[in-house]
Amino acid sequence: MTQEDVGAVAVVEPGPVALLFREALPGVTFEIGQSPKDEVLTIQRDDFARVMAAAKGDERLALDYLRCLSGVDYLTELETVYHLYSFQHQHGVAIKVRCPYEDTHVPTVSHLWQTANWHERETHELYGIVFDGHPDLRPLLTEEGLGYYIMRKSHPLAEIEEWQEDYLQAIEDAKTQMAAATGVAPVLDERALKVAMAQKKAAVITKVRADARSKGLSPEDEKAAVQDALKKFDEEQEVAAAASPAAAAAKPGDERAAKIALAQKKAALITKTREAARAQGLSPEDERAAVAEALKAFAERES
Repeated sequence: MTQEDVGAVAVVEPGPVALLFREALPGVTFEIGQSPKDEVLTIQRDDFARVMAAAKGDERLALDYLRCLSGVDYLTELETVYHLYSFQHQHGVAIKVRCPYEDTHVPTVSHLWQTANWHERETHELYGIVFDGHPDLRPLLTEEGLGYYIMRKSHPLAEIEEWQEDYLQAIEDAKTQMAAATGVAPVLDERALKVAMAQKKAAVITKVRADARSKGLSPEDEKAAVQDALKKFDEEQEVAAAASPAAAAAKPGDERAAKIALAQKKAALITKTREAARAQGLSPEDERAAVAEALKAFAERES
C-alpha cells in the first residue's frame, strides 16, 4: 500500500471507466475520485459483491487483473482497496469499500481473481478484515493467535518489536525466580518501559488530535500538529534522560552493542530449539513449551 495509490483522492467528474461502471450497474451509487494512477470508485459494502462480479465479468469492463489489494485504517472504519486492470481494454480502476470497526466483514473476491487469495490473507492478519467466503484465512506473516492486528493505528505498540507473550513471560518468571533465590533485585524491565513510553505517546496523539478537531483544522494541519507534538515529546524525554543520575555513568555505544549481542543469542537459541522440536515431530504447543524452557534456562545463565 502506498500513499500515492490509496491516499487522499479528489472528487471529480466521472471518467471513461466510471461511466462504464454506471452503464453496467445502473442501480449502484458510486463516489467518484481520481488518484495519480487510476480513477477511483468508492462503493457501499452491500453493493460490493455485485460490483466486483461485473468488474471481472462484464465485457465493457473486463478487469481481469487484480494488481494489488490493501487495507487502510481510519480509526473508526477500515477500508479495503482493490487496484484492477484490463489487458483487453488497457484501462484501470481502484475500487474502495469500507466497513466499521465493530463489523469488519467484506465478501471475498478470491473466486474472481486467484491472486486475491494471498492478498486477502495478508490484509486479514494485518488489519483484521474478515473476507467472508475465503477458503483459508490463516496468517502468512505472523504467528496464529497473535491477539492483535499490527497495522491498525489503534494498536498502541505498533512501533515496538515484541517477543511472543509466552516467551516474554518465561523470561520475566525466570528473572523473578533468580531475584528470590539470590536476593538481588531483577534487572530493570525494559519492555515495561517501552510499553509505558508507547502509552504516553498514544496519549499525546489522542489529545492533540482531539484539540485539532475541536478547532476545525484540516487533516493536513492535524497531522502536522501531531508530528510537532511528538517531536517536542521526544525532545523532552531526551532532556529528562540526560539529566538523570544514571545517564552520566551510561555508555550508550557499549549498551547498544550488548543489547544487540543478547538479541542475537536469543534469536539463535529460538531458531535452534524450534528446529530441534520440529525434527522430533513435536506439536506446536510442545514446540512453544520447549522454546519457553530454553529461554528460561538462558535467562538464568545470563542473570
